[in-house]
Amino acid sequence: MSLIIKAEKAIDLLKTKYLMKCKQSTYSGEKYNIKYLFEEKKGSKDLLIVFTACTKVGQKARYNYIKTLDEFKCNKLFILDDFGFDERGAYYLGKDKDFAIEKDVESLINYICEKIGPNKEFYIGSSKGGYAALYFGVRRKDTYIVVGAPQYNLGNYLNLPGHTEILKYIMGNCSQESIRILNELLKEVLIINKENRNKIFLHYSDKEETFDSDLKPLIDELRSLNYESEFDLEHYESHAELTKYYPQYIKKILSKNLSR
Repeated sequence: MSLIIKAEKAIDLLKTKYLMKCKQSTYSGEKYNIKYLFEEKKGSKDLLIVFTACTKVGQKARYNYIKTLDEFKCNKLFILDDFGFDERGAYYLGKDKDFAIEKDVESLINYICEKIGPNKEFYIGSSKGGYAALYFGVRRKDTYIVVGAPQYNLGNYLNLPGHTEILKYIMGNCSQESIRILNELLKEVLIINKENRNKIFLHYSDKEETFDSDLKPLIDELRSLNYESEFDLEHYESHAELTKYYPQYIKKILSKNLSR
């Protein structure tokens, strides 16, 4: 990693910590309190809704892409997923099969949308955040969904070494039935909402470790369901490398599609 990139990441981290300490709000849902940052821009009818990826082991969840999106002067809603056994996240879904985090996050999104009445909604996230951006974004009509290498067969992914505690937190166990339910979750949402006229922009690599298990099946499903989709293909060899490429893709898509 170059010194410039390291410096940018350090600055981004400092700003994020400041915002979490001084600007963070809490939405009281029916069961869970959802932490978020909302940057309101008077006169803008665009809303960016940004979800968090998993942090490293031992590092609590924090907001993503704050610096990346700083140049875009519009409404921004950053939603934190700090649930889970180690506060690194529960895929915005729930605990012990209650799926109540999901309902409260959806309620927060509805609350902010009612508050500002956006003409355009952009759902943004990578990896875990990309899963959430798809999961929540396709439920609303005419949205723009800009994602980087999301998981798709979530049950299989969380059943891998290093992730099973997340699976156990969300579903209460690691049974084959729990794995099956999570594998079908995003697919069912895509099928149910295929008439919502969403536009999906997907950045991915065909060389990284989740391509065959998650990305290729997702791409095939989007094509099968006739989603309006655009694919940004790279060839890096590690899922972790998407953070080098995806931020520029966000900027490219927003520059083309934000209101003028």
